[in-house]
Amino acid sequence: MPNRLALLVVLIVALALPGEAWGHATLLRTVPANGSVLASPPATVQVFFDDTVRTSTGIKAVRNGGGSVLGGKPRVVGHRLVIPLKPGLHDGDYTVLWRVLSDDGHTLAGVMAFGVGSGRAPPVPSLTADNGPGVQDVLARFLFFAGLLTAAGAAFFRFVVGPVPVRLLLGAFLVVFIGVSGVVHDISISTRFGSVMAAAAVIAGVGAMLAAIAPVYPRLEPLAFAAGLALLPVPTLAGHALDRGRPGYEPVIDFLHVAAASVWLGGLVALGLALSSSADRAPLVRRFSDVAFVAVLVLAATGVLRAFAELRAVSQLWSTGYGQLLIVKTALLALLAAIGWVNRYRLVPRLSFAGLRRNVAVELSLFAVLIAAVALLTDLRPGRDRAAAAVVTAASGPPPLPARRMIVQGRESGDLAIALAVAWPRAELVALNQDADAVNGLRVVLGGTEARSCGNGCYGAFLTPAPRVRVSVNGRVTTFRVPAKPRSAAAIVARATAAFRRLRSVEYIERLASSPRNKIVSHFTLERPNRLMYEIRGGADGIIIGPRRWDRAHGGKWIPSPQDLTPEPEPIWGAGHVTNAYLLETTPATYVVSFMNPLAPVWFTISLDRRTLLPRSLRMTAAAHFMMHRYTSFNEPRKIRAPSGAR
Repeated sequence: MPNRLALLVVLIVALALPGEAWGHATLLRTVPANGSVLASPPATVQVFFDDTVRTSTGIKAVRNGGGSVLGGKPRVVGHRLVIPLKPGLHDGDYTVLWRVLSDDGHTLAGVMAFGVGSGRAPPVPSLTADNGPGVQDVLARFLFFAGLLTAAGAAFFRFVVGPVPVRLLLGAFLVVFIGVSGVVHDISISTRFGSVMAAAAVIAGVGAMLAAIAPVYPRLEPLAFAAGLALLPVPTLAGHALDRGRPGYEPVIDFLHVAAASVWLGGLVALGLALSSSADRAPLVRRFSDVAFVAVLVLAATGVLRAFAELRAVSQLWSTGYGQLLIVKTALLALLAAIGWVNRYRLVPRLSFAGLRRNVAVELSLFAVLIAAVALLTDLRPGRDRAAAAVVTAASGPPPLPARRMIVQGRESGDLAIALAVAWPRAELVALNQDADAVNGLRVVLGGTEARSCGNGCYGAFLTPAPRVRVSVNGRVTTFRVPAKPRSAAAIVARATAAFRRLRSVEYIERLASSPRNKIVSHFTLERPNRLMYEIRGGADGIIIGPRRWDRAHGGKWIPSPQDLTPEPEPIWGAGHVTNAYLLETTPATYVVSFMNPLAPVWFTISLDRRTLLPRSLRMTAAAHFMMHRYTSFNEPRKIRAPSGAR
């Protein structure tokens, strides 16, 4: 009776250890900022995230103490939620409740308040948002992990240890299907999470069909168990392990953790059935004891590695809900391991099947408690993400300029322009948003060291000199090459500028982006003294010759217009305001230099031919302007001519 009861508990609840949370989008900022007071009413409230999101139900915009001021249907543009407001809002305080669906399956919600009317006190939100998991969500994940680990573990038991009744698989697949239905009730299949869960539902459905007809067609029985093994990658593919900025080995660690959990826990269900029905139980018990011992070792090792990845500090074990549940989970696992030790070294050698059945019942009861903790863990944000989840604030104005002795390099990081400045051992990173304002509140890690604020939009740390500096900004990783002993390149840049201006002509391919989603590619031709031609792939074309220009839309007619004289060829980097010019690399054929124009600011990295000092490639970074040039020819015969039939 105890075995039957324990088996029923397992089939309904779960045998699950993976605590990997599903991936979350991270809130970056709101426009207007939360708590701001505006002189004139905004037309929209915009909420920015670091990942793809979709609108969800329940979005509200209200006047505090009054009615709705929602001015239309909220929409998503890239990583930005746009909430329209009614025109002409009167002076007062307003609250917006936003809700979005993360690309990885979670509904995220929050509130922000703003005031209209100069001189008002900062507003207080009049609405609240709940981001915690509901009972339905926890129960759905509870069932999902139950079926998945039972199916996969029973399949491993079948192929490695001994026979398993196929009816166990049928029940496990049905539990997976029910769990998936509850998890994805309002999630788009176009998200990574949604597509993986849909695949899991298909596998469970096919597996259930094979398990149902296997008693009639015994040749299909191995295929049913193979379907159980096919479910193993699902938690890894749907979870945090594939998030941007995570180490490449993390999916492997996560998969091994889930696999070890299924071997131990799902295999224990199969063993419970074997203890009740098999005539030759001793070999099965001994083989499973050896397999479970290895599984526990793998589970412990991968669990430690994952804990290091999920928590930023030991204190987060008791200061965060995620850490507290992790302690509960670890205590339960320790108790389960102790029972397993008694089984392996006391009961198995004596073949005490009565004692084994009693201990299996106790273990399965503990598993029911363990899965409750795991179901909550999969919805809580790990300690690693807590800082990144904070609202990022944008201050008015640019960040402080780097010291002249610092090597500077710019890059694109999502919608942000970031620039690293290094003068060993000091490193500083600045961040600008799309409006060229400094961005505060980011989680920045420089070379493995948590950076601290060094001013408006500035993050600094002291590092050990290294040829490359790994930079993480809210989880987005970028690597910069930094020489140990930098040499000034001011003279090289000046000579390269002069060499460029002496050219008769130059051609290059330009890639210009304002964000990871918006970019254009163009072919430019510059000719002395004042001729320019550009062709945008799939877009407009233009020709400038002295005081005249012609433009046309893609495939359209040329439209003439007057033009101020534009001296060409002129380098994109100019020459009047170049600072922090240093050599990054020198090869027999190439100089790689970096510098900045502090007026905008704009950062450049250029590869120059050592013999001619003409550019081979260029990277330019500025707020909402991420540009790459590849230079293709110099001093070619004239190509720029007025369009045919132009006057």
